[in-house]
Amino acid sequence: MNLLAILVLVWWVSFWSHSVKKWQVRNSPPTWYGPFQFISVDFIHNYQASRFWLNGGNPYLETFGDPLSRKLCYAPIVLVYFSWCSLFSLQKAIGIWTISLGAFACLGAWAAWRSRRDMKLTPVPFFVALAMIATCSPVGFAMERGNYDLMIVPLLVLAAWGLRRTGWLADGLIGYCFALAICLKVYPGLLLLGLVALRRWRALGCTVFALCAFLLFQPGNLPAFVENLRELSSTIHPDATNVIPNAHSISLSWKPLWEGTKLRILARIPGMVAAVVIVGSLLLWVSHALGRSRDPRNVYLPYLLWVVAAGTFVPKVANDYSLVFLPMAMLAVWDKRDSMYTHIGLGLLCVYLQPVGFPVTGSVLIGAKVAGLAITAKCLVDRTREASQDAASTSSTRGVETITVARTLAVDRQFQAVGAK
Repeated sequence: MNLLAILVLVWWVSFWSHSVKKWQVRNSPPTWYGPFQFISVDFIHNYQASRFWLNGGNPYLETFGDPLSRKLCYAPIVLVYFSWCSLFSLQKAIGIWTISLGAFACLGAWAAWRSRRDMKLTPVPFFVALAMIATCSPVGFAMERGNYDLMIVPLLVLAAWGLRRTGWLADGLIGYCFALAICLKVYPGLLLLGLVALRRWRALGCTVFALCAFLLFQPGNLPAFVENLRELSSTIHPDATNVIPNAHSISLSWKPLWEGTKLRILARIPGMVAAVVIVGSLLLWVSHALGRSRDPRNVYLPYLLWVVAAGTFVPKVANDYSLVFLPMAMLAVWDKRDSMYTHIGLGLLCVYLQPVGFPVTGSVLIGAKVAGLAITAKCLVDRTREASQDAASTSSTRGVETITVARTLAVDRQFQAVGAK
């Protein structure tokens, strides 16, 4: 199994190396997302904007060479994190960025694999786990478009490490990671609920402080950033008449999902309301289980991955490259002993996660993605409760051992007292 996975990974590296050299995804089977005419179109947006900004321009108000003639639609702090682009030509920068995205995906696979090993779940060979994540369709979509959602993965890994510890240094690290993730993409804002559930108030304060500090960078451009984002959202995905196969927005898909069916009355519910109710219910359920757990240390990372994945289902712009966190969370919490219905639901999601696309309606795909989110939540709750039961059992065992040792010492003292008499 490991040998087959290694061969798949070798092919994966070769495929992307060839694509970067040709500046185009070529000689590949049809995928769910459908490759653009050239790779890294979203990365070029940030590449050109950062260079234009370093040369004294304002990419929020002026054209800067974006291949799709877009104005900058990311927070001002993002310009700082892409300032390294000024050191390289576009071709070299695309190569570096594609390698970085692949490395972020592999880091997420390793961290998820490590988490399931710590929870003592059904063993999955490491290279198999690596190949599963590296070749899944959301990761391929992210690498082909060059979007930076995968940048959030190392931030979540660091934050999970910080959550396992206490003290100002750990809370400061959590605050930095969460605040930066929220500035990079809005949907990680749901992570704040996790800090409330865990009652990590100092970490929550550090997050708010760091978030304000990041937003105060070039505050004059914040109104233009919000306006550009609003315009982009309205032009990329106007009110859809069909469910988009390579997107997973509940708010956008809700109306076309039910129109023309026997349940068309559901189409009257605003899509955003439906998205908030569905995602919010799942989020409260999982966070409640986490907050009540005696020892949730091993589920911190899959919880963070799942929360970020859940957040991507709410906005109207939710292309599937932002779904990279869901397969990582699924890998971390799935277990062989889960119910048959769990395996069926995750199996349907895995049909989509494999990269080769075949004729399936967008309605079926959005159903598989939402079901995968819900079933992964169920697995996460089960793992959280099991960790709590294990902690309770260990505590009880230690208590019994302590009582036994105390009684033994008491008996020894009695014998010694009798002997002294």
